[in-house]
Amino acid sequence: MEPPSRADYDVLEKRMVCIYRNKYSPAERLRFFPFNQYKKVMLISFEPPELMAEIIYSDTTKAPTNIPVEEEVYHILLEKKQKLDLTRLKEKKILSALEVDKLTDVLYNFGYTSTKSYKGLLIAESEGYRCYEPRNAIVFLDENGLVAEYIEICFECFNRKESSDKMKTGQFCNEKYDLIKKYFRATGIRYGTAKRK
Repeated sequence: MEPPSRADYDVLEKRMVCIYRNKYSPAERLRFFPFNQYKKVMLISFEPPELMAEIIYSDTTKAPTNIPVEEEVYHILLEKKQKLDLTRLKEKKILSALEVDKLTDVLYNFGYTSTKSYKGLLIAESEGYRCYEPRNAIVFLDENGLVAEYIEICFECFNRKESSDKMKTGQFCNEKYDLIKKYFRATGIRYGTAKRK
């Protein structure tokens, strides 16, 4: 079997373009997890974590010497069933019902132009770039104000991390990250959504 041609990939690329379908009503969109479980939704921006720290290792196989080693350390901001550390946030915005409606409209009513196979080829969501330094998130809080679920987003590398496999975020067609970024900016979240100088 021959590999797909450039023309075949071009057809698939065109099908990955976002189109507004107005498929789900406001009530239907609120039935998707986690919107159906958690009513308090917050947008946040934060500094990416400091990834380098000096850690002292003791080598027990040789004479007792301590060797400082630079190693990646990730200080977790978003952790389920924990209070959000507000001191680490640059901006935060608790969404009104109208703002949640607009967010769910972006997530669920924008999708691929077509999901049909083409010559046996199917659309596969892009995995983005490897830079992953998230600065923004959509956070769902439970009735006690603890982090219940979240969608952590890196708008620079077009990638995200979801807190649960149950999370329904809609189809991430080509322009979806830009649409969500514009939504963040419209609600007043600037950090992580503006072009870096």
